[in-house]
Amino acid sequence: MSKEIRQGVKAALPIVLGYLPVGMAYGVLARAAGLSTLETGAMSLMVFAGASQFIAVGMLSAGIAAVPIIITTLAVNSRHLLMSSAIAPYFKGLSLKRVVVLASQLTDESFAVAMADTSKIAGRPSYQMGLQITAWLAWFTGSLTGAVFGSVIDSASFGIPFAMTALFICLLVIQIKSRTHLLVAMAAGMLALSLKGVLPNNLFIVAAAIIAPICGLLLSQRRTAAVPASLEVEN
Repeated sequence: MSKEIRQGVKAALPIVLGYLPVGMAYGVLARAAGLSTLETGAMSLMVFAGASQFIAVGMLSAGIAAVPIIITTLAVNSRHLLMSSAIAPYFKGLSLKRVVVLASQLTDESFAVAMADTSKIAGRPSYQMGLQITAWLAWFTGSLTGAVFGSVIDSASFGIPFAMTALFICLLVIQIKSRTHLLVAMAAGMLALSLKGVLPNNLFIVAAAIIAPICGLLLSQRRTAAVPASLEVEN
């Protein structure tokens, strides 16, 4: 195992701590929805999309057909267009095969960890591979554990339903490094809440994720442009 892969594995440890309990919760729900242990594990291996998997098993439990489930999960996963577009410039020149592998394993959490310090991922696909594969295996392990032992696990008493929320809060905090970052995070949260009743299928999250960073970028550019002018006045 190369040094870059080991560093990626180490960087994924906070994600692992979140994925194991949440994966267990998914495994429990999937079995309750009628999926076999094999089907539950296979979905985590091939789909690897936490929110979409929870939605899928919920819709399966309600007896909804396959086509609406596919359309809904595609809408929920549309946010990956934003994430992959943002991270792609750091992996220019990769073969199509490696790009496909990286893209298929990208999640909100691995994206957040990677973008928190882009110097670690620039031109280092092995680092990102170690990060994402570790997260992927943690999710699969949690899912399989939940599917096998779900009948004896009291998810509520272990705080499993809150695990993913706690993980996202931690990932947000490590990325806030300036007042502008804090303002953008607050604006995104308030905007998402205000759009929740307007846009369907979690599209309010995508809209907030687009609008708030653009406003933050414009604010940063405005401040940067104002610095030379202030220096000229002082001189």
